[in-house]
Amino acid sequence: MVLAAAARAETAVEPGLWEKTEKVTVDSRELPSEPRSICLKKGEASLERLVLINDDEATARGCRSEAAPAGAGVVRMTMSCPASGDEPAVAAKLEVRFTATSFEGTGSVEIKPKNGPAQIARSALSGKRRGDC
Repeated sequence: MVLAAAARAETAVEPGLWEKTEKVTVDSRELPSEPRSICLKKGEASLERLVLINDDEATARGCRSEAAPAGAGVVRMTMSCPASGDEPAVAAKLEVRFTATSFEGTGSVEIKPKNGPAQIARSALSGKRRGDC
């Protein structure tokens, strides 16, 4: 799932080496994916950096997002990116349960290509801090 970030509050997690897994389903088909490792340095360790696309890509696409607490250890994120160039418009919703060393969540993304019908993708994601970078 492609999620983006713009101006937003950061949800702190521990810096270090994280492993992220995401399962995406579109039209009852699970898309292939591999776990990804992400190194979060001190001062940039946030849940948003783990689950959203990087700030440079978000800015380039004109994406807007919000993250809001939804209870202890739960954050809800929304994001929208307009269509641009070869990229379709995207609108996403995500709910993530987290601690300082792990997270899991579910979300949906509506993908609106310039030509053709919109598609809805569903995702389940999780991650764990594995150690130092």
